[in-house]
Amino acid sequence: ESLKQLKNPPKRLYLKGNIKLLKTPGIAIVGARNCTQYGEKMAKMFAKDLSLYGLTIVSGMAEGIDSFVHTATLEIQGKTIAVLPCGFNNIFPHKNIKLYQQILENNGLVISEYKENEKATTDKFIARNRIVASFSIGTLVVEGGYRSGTSVTAQITKKLENNIFCIPSSLENPKGITPNKLIQEGAFLVTQAEDIIIKYPELNLKKTEIQKLPDKKVEPEFKDIYDILKYDESIHINEIVKKLNKSISEINSKLMMLELDDKIVSLPGNNYKKK
Repeated sequence: ESLKQLKNPPKRLYLKGNIKLLKTPGIAIVGARNCTQYGEKMAKMFAKDLSLYGLTIVSGMAEGIDSFVHTATLEIQGKTIAVLPCGFNNIFPHKNIKLYQQILENNGLVISEYKENEKATTDKFIARNRIVASFSIGTLVVEGGYRSGTSVTAQITKKLENNIFCIPSSLENPKGITPNKLIQEGAFLVTQAEDIIIKYPELNLKKTEIQKLPDKKVEPEFKDIYDILKYDESIHINEIVKKLNKSISEINSKLMMLELDDKIVSLPGNNYKKK
């Protein structure tokens, strides 16, 4: 029904995964492909918190904010829908094939209006955004540059008469142009998930406690480092050295082994977190 409100609704849809998610309330979270660390952090935080309220997180499985949103939702076993600008046999970006598989393996849903062998093209990115917006009760804009795909999704959301939510950004951040401009134009400025939840009293959404995943088995010699690291927050190598009172070369060596063993993730600037 929501797709019928579009001027140019898709003629058909191809779906893979849990189609029951189409009957759940969804919130779109969109943003820049080349986002900042701040944007990444906010996208993950809001995706997890809104998931805990039972909302289905809808995004476009692009690089940057979209990918972070889907991944963060899966980390806490939340519900997510990805809308593709291509067919199922031509996943774009190619690096997100693993994410595509993870969404399907974790009871998520992937949608496309294109036949399985169709490739992504520029016009398909814009077309994809209208489906993301129409499957959602509102859109959360994390970051977006001037005249970006993110601003297009916001415009479609406005035409559908749904709420637009924006995370405020620094005036020095070029990726903050779209959310700040939308706030000027009347979008809701949000600083926490509850600022969104409060707009939908009719859904009677209640927050559930996060389901903690069991830690992976780690060899005793690496356990002291592994126990310091977290899933949702990175820690700098200097902080690890300080806490364990060991040489940086020893810490470096152990971190490398843990990374090779697929237990942890190395982030820019010598930061680490559990995988």
